[in-house]
Amino acid sequence: MIANLIRTTARPVSGQANPAIRAVGLIFPYVLAVFIAYVFLYYLPFKFAPRSALFQTIEDWAGVDWVEPYFRNFTGGVELLASILLFVPGLQVAGAAMALGTMSGAICLHVFTPLGIDPYNDGGTLFKEACTVWVFSLIILAIRRHEILPLLRRILVDPRFARA
Repeated sequence: MIANLIRTTARPVSGQANPAIRAVGLIFPYVLAVFIAYVFLYYLPFKFAPRSALFQTIEDWAGVDWVEPYFRNFTGGVELLASILLFVPGLQVAGAAMALGTMSGAICLHVFTPLGIDPYNDGGTLFKEACTVWVFSLIILAIRRHEILPLLRRILVDPRFARA
């Protein structure tokens, strides 16, 4: 199944492309992915540790009882999966899209809830990292934009994928 996904996102190589530009296009997304994975994996223990102050603040603000344990664990799982997919050739766009979506939610929660930009009084490090991951994910998606539609087509339309 994964081999089929990787094959379907392969792009024909044009003979006119500058080798240096092609090398940057191949390597640079992985450099960005290293930073994204570092941020996600650095904060992963906090996502799976009980009683996160950040998620408790969101739960108290939202007035629902499931945010702290369940949403925290779900977010950690999504970030872990994104960290893995960012290094699978052909599925890097899926990891970048997951990272972009997760960080979009995180940025909105920091801006529009009592959580705030600087919940730890450390100069907003967490918020700055979320914004950086968001931008880096967007850059990966822009560089690998030719892989997005073939991957979506493969996932949504190909009956062989649905069987697997």
